[in-house]
Amino acid sequence: MKKSIKAGLVFMTLVMGILFFGHRTEALAADVIEGFHGGTGTKADPYQIATVEEFEILRGNLKVDDGYEHTDYRETYFVLVKDINYDSTKPLTKPKLGLTNCKINGNGHSVNNISSTGNPLFNRVNGTEIKNISFRHCKLKNTPLIAKEVFDAKLSNVDFLNSKISYTIKSKKDYAASSNYGSELRYGGLTNWAYTSKFENITANTTMTIDGIGVYGMLCGHFQGDAKNCLTQGKVNVSVGYKKGERSMCVGAMFGCTDGGAKNLVNKASVTVLAPNKDAFYTVAGISGSGSYLENQKNTDKYYACQNQGKITVKSKWHKDERQSGYVAGIEAGYAICNFDKCQNSGKLVANDIYSVAGITNDLTGIIKNCKNTGTIEAIDTRNTAGIANVVNKKAVNCKNTGKIKNIETFVHDYSGCAAAGIANTLSCESYRSIILNCTNSGEIKSGGKDGLSSAVGIVNIMEQSKKFYSTVKNCKNTGTITGDWWASGIVSLSGNWQVKNNKNVIASCKNTGTIIGIKGGENKPGILGYNQNTKITNCVNKGALKKR
Repeated sequence: MKKSIKAGLVFMTLVMGILFFGHRTEALAADVIEGFHGGTGTKADPYQIATVEEFEILRGNLKVDDGYEHTDYRETYFVLVKDINYDSTKPLTKPKLGLTNCKINGNGHSVNNISSTGNPLFNRVNGTEIKNISFRHCKLKNTPLIAKEVFDAKLSNVDFLNSKISYTIKSKKDYAASSNYGSELRYGGLTNWAYTSKFENITANTTMTIDGIGVYGMLCGHFQGDAKNCLTQGKVNVSVGYKKGERSMCVGAMFGCTDGGAKNLVNKASVTVLAPNKDAFYTVAGISGSGSYLENQKNTDKYYACQNQGKITVKSKWHKDERQSGYVAGIEAGYAICNFDKCQNSGKLVANDIYSVAGITNDLTGIIKNCKNTGTIEAIDTRNTAGIANVVNKKAVNCKNTGKIKNIETFVHDYSGCAAAGIANTLSCESYRSIILNCTNSGEIKSGGKDGLSSAVGIVNIMEQSKKFYSTVKNCKNTGTITGDWWASGIVSLSGNWQVKNNKNVIASCKNTGTIIGIKGGENKPGILGYNQNTKITNCVNKGALKKR
């Protein structure tokens, strides 16, 4: 890395450029910078930053106007040698430089009291590592902290603490950003978008307030890459906007949506959502609001050992016959094409008048295994609730629900009933010969309502069947008390399809010892299966008490 160029040398360089190449307007920032505490910007001798003024040079606010148009620092190294304390009454100005293939080492120091409206620290972050640094007591409005977008970056051992983030985005005009395009806008606490990046050992404890439309997360709006050992705490308060015919909001306490790997992520932040008196479409979760796709199914599990411990509450003003299109889950709330392993929800999930709530994920195409829900789920006038997943299209293995699940209907809906299940509501055969294997429920499951069409079950409510595929429930057990006013069962409520002649669903080696309240007569095998079409039951036993409601 070259040392700082003195004024005379800069003048000679300009003259030579005019004579031989025409006037240069761009230079590497590190070639002309003066004013750092020390260092030369190399790996062995990084630029030292000790004051706010020096940190502002890092942002591109140069002390010397040398006649060059600077764009990025490139292959430049920086280290903090003291804590940096901004004046919170002086908001950040617009950043003038980005970082390309640079390294910033906070060296255990903190940057404090940043305040900003619409301006992040850097123009862009590309191929850059930021590590061993804390950001504390920040106050941000309509801006992420680091940059609107980061590419091929790595953030590690970064703390973002005791800070406040607020976004009011009710249309694209409220906040136009180069990193936002398409029908959904992305916003986050550290960055809006992260492309092919790594987040490791990041802790955020903030209060985030969101009003309007878009995709939001305390760390990142849209994350593409690998994240591990991250923790979110604090509060996320959301007022859902409305977009006719489109998803209006997607919120995760950690990420708005993710594409890539997620390992050992823990959310402890509470999420409180106020939904409008309109048929809004939104997804809310502890880890990722939505958008989970594995490009290569041979990869390791998308979500591994992730936990939600935070309470999620959705208060909807919508009280119509047709339920609001709201989806809530502890880990991931949208449509997931991926795998889950060793994930757990212990947070309380509360909602009213929406479509579905689940402990781990809502609509899954993939494999979910070794996952557990211990959290309470309380719903009113909600179509589906489940301890693990509302829809499983492939496989659920070794999953367990111990949490209490309650879903009560207070008025008659167009699509009748409120369902509650310990493991899943629907075992789908859309793309696979799907199976629920070695799963158990010991939680109390209760549903009921005005129309008497609410099912409750220990394992799965509906086993689908098609001409191409059938579904299987095997080696499953229920010990919890089940109360329903339509079908109430320990293992399965309804199975099969009367239009299918060449396939049979299978329920094998299952056992119920829990009390079943809601037996109405006509059950195919009380305690095991309620309604049967084209289903073979083998080696199943009920030892639980069977009671009428």
